[in-house]
Amino acid sequence: MQSPQLTIAIQCHNFQRRLCWMLSSLAQQTKRGLVRVDVACMPGNGRPTTEEVVALFAGRIDIKPTVMSDFAEFQLRGLVRNRQLATCQTEWLMFGDSDMVYCPEYFERLVAELESKHARATYLLSTGRMSNLKDDAEKMVCEYVKDESRIVPEPFALAQRLLPRRMRNCGAGFSQIINMRHCPHGGYYVTPDENRDWDWTKRGSNPKSDMQFRRRVAERGGRRVALPEWFTAGAIHLNHDRDPEAGKHLDTQR
Repeated sequence: MQSPQLTIAIQCHNFQRRLCWMLSSLAQQTKRGLVRVDVACMPGNGRPTTEEVVALFAGRIDIKPTVMSDFAEFQLRGLVRNRQLATCQTEWLMFGDSDMVYCPEYFERLVAELESKHARATYLLSTGRMSNLKDDAEKMVCEYVKDESRIVPEPFALAQRLLPRRMRNCGAGFSQIINMRHCPHGGYYVTPDENRDWDWTKRGSNPKSDMQFRRRVAERGGRRVALPEWFTAGAIHLNHDRDPEAGKHLDTQR
């Protein structure tokens, strides 16, 4: 079996239902073995827990948990991504979100695109995404996954039926791709003393470090490169309520 060529680094806290959808889409890729998933979590969080979801998919995809114990560190996504970047062992690293589903050939085509056209990329690559309406996405997600980890059949096709709308490609934190050897990342996502992520306990989640990382790489490695439109159409966001809209941190299961 070939070694994975790309790591998807995600964080999951009360997003286990959508995580089941995401991992189901990865388990149903046309070419297996290309991707490793690094999912950062706090122990025992969620219904189902992240550990239960990881255990369900462990025999189907290459997945490893980054279990953290310090909530003050965990709530600042830039610090979580520091850990994931430091332990990445694949050629490519994709910082992503745990509420996405991908079309079945997505990662076969993505790895081919990266290796054929960007093999020595010093820059950050990014994609846009499609996004469902919140109420439609929530109803659909909960039809298949509630309090127990589940494998969702054809998750991308199901999400497509909701007629998602296109979201722009600005290099946001759900899709930031770097070459581990050639990108001038310096071994970190953001320094702790410069991290501008919001404190969940005060204002809710708002990961400003995504912008900081994007700008720092651009300053050191040149322009950000947008991948072809196909990669935007092939990724669907399972929309949901979010902290900045509520003005506080939400603990609801999503």
